[in-house]
Amino acid sequence: MSQNIVQEMASSLRSSKAQLEVVNRQLAQLDRQKKLAQVTAKELETYPVGKVWRSCGKAFVLQDRSTYTKDLGSDEKLVEEQLKSLKIKQHYLQTTVDNTVESLRRVIEQT
Repeated sequence: MSQNIVQEMASSLRSSKAQLEVVNRQLAQLDRQKKLAQVTAKELETYPVGKVWRSCGKAFVLQDRSTYTKDLGSDEKLVEEQLKSLKIKQHYLQTTVDNTVESLRRVIEQT
């Protein structure tokens, strides 16, 4: 019986660790997106022209600088919200991993 419990806990631990790795990668990617938006907005502030070329897939579109900067700001807010929810998920998964490891130790020590 304790063998089955250990196997289930180990399976749960592997699953939680895998999910935690995915969340960590997503957090890193979102952080890069946020920094890119910030750097781009700062760069646009220094441009003396009113219209700039914006990348749109394989094409470029001529757009007002203020519109582009506003879009970057809204993108940054969206990324912030996603970062917040992912950090909550990361904390939950880390707690789950820690608790599972501790429970596995107790079960193994008892046998």
